[in-house]
Amino acid sequence: MATEIELKLLINPADIARFRRHPLLKAHANGRARSRNLLSIYFDTPDLSLRQQRVALRVRRIGSHWIQTVKGGGGVRAGLHQRGEWEEEVAHDRPDLTKITDPSLLKLFSSAAVRDKLQAVFITEFKRTTWQLQWDNGDALELALDQGAVKSGDKSAPVCEIELELKQGNPARLFEAALELQQTIPLRLENVNKADRGYRLSQAANSPVVKAVALDLAREMSVKTAFQTIAWNCISHWTANQEGALHSDNPENIHQIRVALRRLRSLLPQFKSAISQESYADIADELKWLANALGPARNWDVFVTQTLPPVLRQFSTDQGLKDLYKEACKAQVAARNEAHMALRSHRYDRMLLSLGTWLMADGWHAHVSFEQKQRLDAPILALAQQALTTCHKTVHQHGSALLAMPAKERHEVRIAVKKLRYATEFFASLFPRKAARKYIEALAVLQDELGVLNDAATTDILLQHLSMSGPSAIATVAGWCGHDVTVHLTSMDAAWQKYYRCRPFWK
Repeated sequence: MATEIELKLLINPADIARFRRHPLLKAHANGRARSRNLLSIYFDTPDLSLRQQRVALRVRRIGSHWIQTVKGGGGVRAGLHQRGEWEEEVAHDRPDLTKITDPSLLKLFSSAAVRDKLQAVFITEFKRTTWQLQWDNGDALELALDQGAVKSGDKSAPVCEIELELKQGNPARLFEAALELQQTIPLRLENVNKADRGYRLSQAANSPVVKAVALDLAREMSVKTAFQTIAWNCISHWTANQEGALHSDNPENIHQIRVALRRLRSLLPQFKSAISQESYADIADELKWLANALGPARNWDVFVTQTLPPVLRQFSTDQGLKDLYKEACKAQVAARNEAHMALRSHRYDRMLLSLGTWLMADGWHAHVSFEQKQRLDAPILALAQQALTTCHKTVHQHGSALLAMPAKERHEVRIAVKKLRYATEFFASLFPRKAARKYIEALAVLQDELGVLNDAATTDILLQHLSMSGPSAIATVAGWCGHDVTVHLTSMDAAWQKYYRCRPFWK
C-alpha cells in the first residue's frame, strides 16, 4: 500500500494559459510536461456499501492498459487529501477482486453483498497534464492539471483542477508551492475529490453537515504532537463544511464552520506557554476576520429559522408579522451572500494555505525559547490539566452571579463556558471517560441555556434593522422573546447549579 498525499486546487479555465507560464514551473520542472487522456469508471453496490466504508474502487484506462485502484482511510484537511492507495493492473474495464489482497480490505471485498453487486456508478473523463517538480533539498512534487468532467447517466459536472502530489520530502512543500502559484493566479482549495463529486452527482445529494470528530490523545503524546493533532482536527471540521456552506441552503454548515473557528481560536491561547505568540498573531487576526464575516449570516439564520417560527404560528393572521418575516428573509439572504463572498475570496484561500504551511512547516515553533522547546517535548498531560484548571476557574469566578447579570456580562460568561467546553473536548480522552462525560454533558446544557439567552439579546439588535415592518410586529416579537428570557433564566440557573456540583475530572 502507498499513502497518497496531495493538495487539490480549483482553477478557472480562463487562467490556464497564465498558469502554464508560471515561474514555479520554469524554475522547478524536471523535464517537459506530459499529457494523456484518462477514463475512470467508479464502482459500488446499489446501496453504496463502499462509500459507507469510505472506500473508493475504480478502474482507469491509461493508454491500452486498465489500472484498478482502491482508495480508503485518511481524510481531508485544508485541501490536503491523504488516503491509502492500492493499485494493480487488470485485464479489462471491470474490477478484478482477486487482485485485492491487503488484509485491511479483504473482509469488505470478500463479502457476497459487495462482490456480487458491484456496478458502475459514475465515470470521470479528463485530460491530465503533469509536471515533475524538483527542489534542491530533495523535495519532489508531481503537479497535475486535470480538465474534463464527472458523468453519471445524463448528468455531468465540469472538472478543472490542479493536484499537487508529494513524491518525496516534506508535505509543507505542497502548501508552499500552492501559495507561490496563488500569488498571481486565483486558485481555490478543493476539499471534495472526484469520487465524492461523482457520488453527489449520481445521488443528487447535498454536501453533508459535519460535526467535529472526537479526539483520541494519549497521555505519553508530546505537547507538540497534541497541538498539531488538535489543530488539524479543527481545520478538518471547518473545511468539511465549506462545500455545504457555499452550495446548500442548510444554515448548519455555516454554523459548524463558526464552531470550528472558535475551537481553533480557543486552542491557540491554551498552548501559549509552549509556542511563540508572535508566530500565530497573523493567523489569529485572520481567523477573527472570518468569524466576524460569517457572524451576521448565523444571526439571521437563527432569527428566521428558530426565533420567528413559534411567533408566526401563534399569531398566524398577523399581517405585520408576515411582513416582518419577509423583511428578515431578505436580510438573511443578504447576510448569506456576504458570507459566501468571504468564503470565495482570495483572502480566505490564502489564509487556509498559510495556515496549512504554518502547521506543516513547523512555523508555529520555529522561534521558541529553550524553555518552550522543553515544554513542547514534554507529555501533554500536565499542560492539559493546567489549561482545564485555568478555564474552569474563569467560569467559576465569573459565573456565580449569573442570574443577576446584565445580558452583556452574561455573554462574557457564555464565551468562557465555550472555551472550557472546547478544552474539555480537546483533552477528555486523557482522563477517565465516565467522569469526563458527566462534566461535559452538564457544561453543554449550561452552554445551550446561555445560547438561548444570547439569541434573545441578539434579537433585540436585529429588530432594529427591520424598521419597515411596523412597531406592532416588532413589539410582538420583542415581547415573545422577553417571556422566553424569563423562562430560560430559571432553567439556566438550574443548569448552573448542576454544573457547579460537578467535580473536575482531570484532578
